Amino acid sequence: MHSILILYTTKYRLGGHQFPVVSETLAAEKRSAGYGGEIVTRAVESKHDVLRAIDEIRQAGGQIDEFHFVGHSGMYGPMFGTVAFPEQFSPYEWEQMDIPFADNAIAAFHCCRSARWFAPFFARTFNVAAYGFFWYTTFSRSKQKFVSAGDGTNGKLYTIGCKGRKSHGYLAAAKKRLGFMPAEAMKRFEPRPPDGDTSYDHVAELYDAAFQDIRVRKDEWRWLNEHLPPGNLELLDIGCGNGALLNALAERIGSGVGVDESSAIVERARLKNSEISNLKFEIIRGPVLPFPDNSFDVVTSLMSFRYLDWDPLLAEIKRVTRPGGKLLIIDMVTVPVAFGEYPRLFKDKLRTRLEQKKNARFDAALQKLVSHPD
Repeated sequence: MHSILILYTTKYRLGGHQFPVVSETLAAEKRSAGYGGEIVTRAVESKHDVLRAIDEIRQAGGQIDEFHFVGHSGMYGPMFGTVAFPEQFSPYEWEQMDIPFADNAIAAFHCCRSARWFAPFFARTFNVAAYGFFWYTTFSRSKQKFVSAGDGTNGKLYTIGCKGRKSHGYLAAAKKRLGFMPAEAMKRFEPRPPDGDTSYDHVAELYDAAFQDIRVRKDEWRWLNEHLPPGNLELLDIGCGNGALLNALAERIGSGVGVDESSAIVERARLKNSEISNLKFEIIRGPVLPFPDNSFDVVTSLMSFRYLDWDPLLAEIKRVTRPGGKLLIIDMVTVPVAFGEYPRLFKDKLRTRLEQKKNARFDAALQKLVSHPD
């Protein structure tokens, strides 16, 4: 039995009540095109729901000709649950899945910016052609151009990629609202390896130059000091980079171990800290920590946690952390600014500008790092 599987969310962020309509519109078009197999549309509000929908097809001995997801997307693709309790498969979790794709199957992700990283990743992981949008998505009455659907759920409804205020400013927003903004064609990705080396190895020197002293990140350094327990701690730093954080903490802890996937950057960390006897650095491959149970009092992750394979790695962190230990995560998150927060925004912007002038060398090195094509 062959099938088209169309999954959609209803709870995550805005527009949830319209995603079922988009999915049914897509299903109707597939039927009109003469597809002879089963077309399944299913609401999925958790990772468990996704796995169950796929497993039902597998258990029935079926094969998937087309796999579609309609909803919201984040860095690693589809988002589930709610913003209060979000769920997302990590790359590692996708790689562990067994999806029963038929020969010449395709996958399509009708969600924001899915063409930037996730669709190519999905294509090479499952050996199928995958489609995604480069720009943000919006609801539209037309597939060819933006035609406002408002909050409506009657008639045909599409999720299209479209230039607008978020990507191209107010002029693009005006063009979109006036009905002159064409829909983006979904980008197709064939299953092939990524271009070049995707590790940090090529930018290890630039990273090391920028983060000679991690204490230049004053807010993060202050927070860490406030939450780090006192005592002769054994500390693990995940995503350690060039070891700058452990270097700054060396006199406060009993011992420190830094782990990272980039061999070049770990070598930098070893050279940088070669004369500090209570620090060591190791290369890891995948979400596995090569340490015995209950090895550490504290585990830290500074500006790296969003890149990690959370679920399997959190299980490893729990295993290697002693009872009563701490996990300290410092990372960034993007949230729209509320009206009452603008004074804080302007104050922080001014403070950032002053810090950039005060630490001009760090700022120049950082800009050189983040603007590098690798």
